[in-house]
Amino acid sequence: MNKTLFKATFKANWGIGLFFTLFILMYVTISIVMFDPDSAETIESMLALMPEGMLKAFGFDNLGTDLTGYLAHYLYGFIFLVFPMIYTIIIGNKLIAKHVDNGSMAYILTTPNTRIRIAVTQAVYLVSSIAVIFIINVGIGIAISESMFGGHLDIGKFIALNLVTYLATMVVSGIVFLFSCLFNESRNALAFGGGIAALFLIFRMLMGISEDISWLKYFTIYSFVDIEEILSSSSYAAMASLILLGISGILYFAAIIIFDRRSLSI
Repeated sequence: MNKTLFKATFKANWGIGLFFTLFILMYVTISIVMFDPDSAETIESMLALMPEGMLKAFGFDNLGTDLTGYLAHYLYGFIFLVFPMIYTIIIGNKLIAKHVDNGSMAYILTTPNTRIRIAVTQAVYLVSSIAVIFIINVGIGIAISESMFGGHLDIGKFIALNLVTYLATMVVSGIVFLFSCLFNESRNALAFGGGIAALFLIFRMLMGISEDISWLKYFTIYSFVDIEEILSSSSYAAMASLILLGISGILYFAAIIIFDRRSLSI
């Protein structure tokens, strides 16, 4: 990894990362503050005003009465899927494809760094920046929950849920990064990488609406973020994490090798 390139990438993108971190944190804070263990019916009555299909699509149809289940369904049925995904699409495209497209990759390659070292540096930045977004939000979320509702949050299950969600996002980032390394034009990388990521989310939302199309779970990586299974089975969380980690590792490895061996139009 090249520290100079990593620092330059950080300086160019830290603002975007901060925006998404704070934006998600706003939802985390509001959702915790809204929770009332003595009047869960109030929240359910508010949500009842929304169309049933929309509730199922966003995962709001079964919030539960305990804090862990409430946060899991309120945040991880949509919020913690869509916003990290958008961040991943924006940054993943900028790390390689945009540099090739605007010609700045030619300058980077004049430095005494191999293509593999450059790609690894950019991959490490993408992986670590997504991790920071999750760590900050999870840490502050736990702190607020404990200060307001001490003992109500099952921290172990909450962390397991976030780990699986993070690793699912890692797979999406691997796909985005793969196309960023594959195409010379930024728009093509964005269309394929971002398009596949968006389809994953759409399929996840559709499969929640009706059991008749539950087969869509086989076409989205977000089906691994099975809230009920994660909260009820630690073995499922461990298995899902290992599978997602393996898939993301393969995607990043393939992306780095492709970038190292292909011809660049610079």
